[in-house]
Amino acid sequence: MTTPTPMKHALSQQGKTPSQSQHGAVATPPVSTPFSAAHAASAFSPHGPRSSPQQVKKSPATTLGGHPSVPSVNFDSPSAAAALSALNMGSLDSGLSGFLGRTSEDERARRLDAMIDILSQRKGLVSEVGLERLAKRLGLEVFWDAPVSNEKKKSLIIAGAALELSIDFQKDIVLSLSLNFPESADIVSKHAAAAGEILLKDLQLEDGQLPLTKSLAGFADNFERLAMLDKLSLNPGLNLYEAVAGVYESLFRLHHWEIQKLKEEPAFAGKRDFEIECLAICTRSGRPTMNSRHKTGLSLDYWKQGRNFKRETPEQTAEMIDNSKTWSLLIGCTSLNPNNPVSPVRISDKWISVDVERMPLPDELGPVVDWLDPPPTYLPTPEDEKSDPGVLLHAPRLPEAVFQAIFDPPIHISADLWDKIRQLGVGVVDSAPEKLTTFDNLVLPQAPNTGNLKSSDQANAEARTTVCHKKIPNFPHPNESEEVQIMNHTNTLYVYEPVYGKTLTELTFSHPQHLVMMLPHLRQYVFLSILLENSFEEDAGTNITFSSTKVSPTTAGDGTIMTKTNMDEFSGFMQSGLNGGSSAGIRQEDDAAAETKRGANETGKKLDLNIDVTLTILPVPRLQIVFPFSENKTANILLEIRENGHVHVEAQNVLDEGNMMGKNGRTRRVEDIGLVLEALEDIGKWANFLVTRWGN
Repeated sequence: MTTPTPMKHALSQQGKTPSQSQHGAVATPPVSTPFSAAHAASAFSPHGPRSSPQQVKKSPATTLGGHPSVPSVNFDSPSAAAALSALNMGSLDSGLSGFLGRTSEDERARRLDAMIDILSQRKGLVSEVGLERLAKRLGLEVFWDAPVSNEKKKSLIIAGAALELSIDFQKDIVLSLSLNFPESADIVSKHAAAAGEILLKDLQLEDGQLPLTKSLAGFADNFERLAMLDKLSLNPGLNLYEAVAGVYESLFRLHHWEIQKLKEEPAFAGKRDFEIECLAICTRSGRPTMNSRHKTGLSLDYWKQGRNFKRETPEQTAEMIDNSKTWSLLIGCTSLNPNNPVSPVRISDKWISVDVERMPLPDELGPVVDWLDPPPTYLPTPEDEKSDPGVLLHAPRLPEAVFQAIFDPPIHISADLWDKIRQLGVGVVDSAPEKLTTFDNLVLPQAPNTGNLKSSDQANAEARTTVCHKKIPNFPHPNESEEVQIMNHTNTLYVYEPVYGKTLTELTFSHPQHLVMMLPHLRQYVFLSILLENSFEEDAGTNITFSSTKVSPTTAGDGTIMTKTNMDEFSGFMQSGLNGGSSAGIRQEDDAAAETKRGANETGKKLDLNIDVTLTILPVPRLQIVFPFSENKTANILLEIRENGHVHVEAQNVLDEGNMMGKNGRTRRVEDIGLVLEALEDIGKWANFLVTRWGN
């Protein structure tokens, strides 16, 4: 079974260190990003065009500063005072007009816009007035359906080019909600009920919650994603709900095909459905979902926290994976930027062939995905232009919209990978184009140092050492009587050659294949970031992985853990710790005497562990890890973090003839060292496992 095809030009790991950059800037290919500073200013300024001709439709009148339906601003309110203070606009006592009079016209407009944006960040509370205001701000039509006879219920109707939303109220309490896409195809309308359920839950009061106390923020986030598609649509001629649904249909077809291929592989024989599903998410083309995890619209899941972790029963493991943190791409549409290299949106569900795969070419291996290139989508000629003979001489009009993917959550990558993603022809949005920061500082931000007179760029470019103290349970072997105790870890991270990094927040694309091609490399840096965060961020006390659900080890008649494979030995290690997590043996205590007692066991053996980790990014992310392994050996292990978050053991000295045979009777393999780290996602817990199970 083939993994997603890597990007063209091999996406090599050759990148840039700070010393290789001139004048503090990272060299990039001559491809402009979609939202440069000038265009961003134009897009959000009240004095520039806010919409393309295709977006012109009936909408509420605009008010102050060109912001549609912004409510009147009370400059005597605490919110306004805070906003003015944030903008350095001085005391309200001096008068707003006096302040504006001392600046240029453009500066006055800029500051007023900034102030209104700050005040608009608060979405308000769920109420009749709040929902009406939100809908008008999004440029949608709003009207009230008057109650019949003596009914106390009334309905708010919100309509757009392809969207209809009806909300029933009774004294500011939402009773019901109905979402419809009346002019859309079945591939859109079949998802309306699920999206409506999410919106309704955002508006309904929780048990014991009083009216006019529920925030409108959750509903606003979900509804704005739908409203953006409506804003860019035309009726008739351009339905962007159908464009997004078409991408979903193609990606779902690909996902279903990959699931079947995984089940056919001998290496995965006997795997349960949820395990195959997780493999497809984390190693293949991801999993497309519509209206899932309380988010409206299309998501492409590509990573799961704890993907290789095992609980006592398959049911517990499936529940854990289903509820674990998920990394996704939220797919929608946004306005087309003239300087963006991305082609306009196309409406099609034929991004991939019906059979999904095609015959491989002579230089291709294994099954090959049969990607298709749908024809362009053209806008219809307006009625008032059809009578003009000159219209026939002009080229057909293309939509002024483009596909968009938002990273949920944002991820940190090297500047080298950033450049190579741009070479795919996608438009990567740089939220901080003038800020130079190293990758390690993005993942583990440095505390501000007021005594440092160097610039932030100079400080970032220097070698760095990070020390972190953690408390990790020391899990003895199940056959031993020693109780679980706490180990005091001192984890030290060394970065001798910092590499500049960037944070991926959003990008625009013209074909879903572009997203699939970059997934292996996104997973590589997601997993690397998880390792660094889990291993080098301070925590208040002992942090036992996935300890929220009580589990206990599987025991035989004599009470010993039954292990069948090397990974079973690892699972037993974790289960014993999780089961002990609720016992007095590892319960956190605050007094110094208890801490001292934990420092050594009855035999006087110290329970401290110092772990030194050296991080390098070029040519491939590597971790060299050194820690005491046994009385006469120091572990020295070199790991590579490869595509799809695979941990490759480049070099090691912990396995030899003396401990190659495990207590379960099976031979330990070098690759097991990487598999355990993939499952634990924490260098401290991983080192504990090697020391307690392989070092003694």
